[in-house]
Amino acid sequence: MQIIFEINSILLFSLFIIFSSWYFLLLISFLKKEKVKKIKKFPKVSVLIPAYNEEKNIKKCLESVKNINYPKNLLEIIVVDDGSTDKTYEIAKKEGVKVYKIKHSGKAKALNFGIEKCSGEYILILDADTIIHKDFILEALKRMNKIVVAVSASMDVLNTKNIVTYMQKVEYIFASLFKKALNSLKTGCLFVFGAATLYRADILKKLKFKDVSTEDFDLAIRIQSKGYKIVQVDVPAKTIVPEKISSLYKQRIRWYSHVLYLFKFYGLNVFKKISSLTLYTLPLTYFWYLYAIIIIPITIYQIFYWIPKDSALDAIFFIFRWFSYIGTLYNICMLQFWQINLNLILGIIVSTQSFVFALISLIYFKQLNVKTFLASLFLYPYFFFIVNISLILSLFKFLIEFFKS
Repeated sequence: MQIIFEINSILLFSLFIIFSSWYFLLLISFLKKEKVKKIKKFPKVSVLIPAYNEEKNIKKCLESVKNINYPKNLLEIIVVDDGSTDKTYEIAKKEGVKVYKIKHSGKAKALNFGIEKCSGEYILILDADTIIHKDFILEALKRMNKIVVAVSASMDVLNTKNIVTYMQKVEYIFASLFKKALNSLKTGCLFVFGAATLYRADILKKLKFKDVSTEDFDLAIRIQSKGYKIVQVDVPAKTIVPEKISSLYKQRIRWYSHVLYLFKFYGLNVFKKISSLTLYTLPLTYFWYLYAIIIIPITIYQIFYWIPKDSALDAIFFIFRWFSYIGTLYNICMLQFWQINLNLILGIIVSTQSFVFALISLIYFKQLNVKTFLASLFLYPYFFFIVNISLILSLFKFLIEFFKS
């Protein structure tokens, strides 16, 4: 058991350092005067929406675009129907925008087709199941310069219907605050939110999207590797998320597996240039895979070791404490009776760091209510059972496909 305690202490200390860095970067982003330019002349902006079987969502998406606070004569709206078998094309056509229908070939190819049709100086890539805020383009353009070539919206969840979607809502808002913190780095955010990001058209047309499972992440890495910066604005976009756990796992395994494919596509070349990308954000991303591999068996072992064996009610209460911030509050109250050790103190600190960061994000983005507060209390089981397991499954998927090829 001693070796388990020691490994757990190392993991907890690592999390303490990482979470502390988030707070430090967030503080810098708040204190640092953001470079915002005054728009003297409005440029033409193309809004590109790839769509595949989106008849339920495309109309609302287009309505949100039409309501954007921007000169309508300088706004070009293009929908690329990627071979839909439903009424996506017909619905989009009725909205009076440019609509192209191509043979179903995947999102990346649909995007690249649409990019060539865009005539704007800037291109807003928008998912068909996403609602964009009316002020996003104006706020994004104010951040654009020679170095900043991509600006993402802060992301929120549109379909908050059950516990699965509410947990994702807190996660998305949590991630938006984290990305705001990354604005203070030289290269900015590690990735763009593919559902709503404005790009400089010349950069986008030069780099384009690769036909990979997470084309937005791949593009973000290539943008930053060339010395450009990606930032996020506080203006939100709301998107539809999976409502079932099975769909959520499928989505996350697809997302996380592509991060591993970076090595297959680029090798160690991605680490050639010394920057905040190669020294902080990218290593941090890969750390979570190692963390997931270690923390799952250690947690399971510790639960079986400590769980009360004599009472089912005590066992249930133990599990409840273990997988919620209420357990941390309980541990704080019991410090006066227990023998204090490094694991206990680090566990309390790290749990509090993550919980407070979630609360700050909900307050900052004005999303704090009873449901989001309750969801934030149980972020740990969400990250443990959804994120960590998805990371491991994506790693297995990558290794299987890697050795097959």
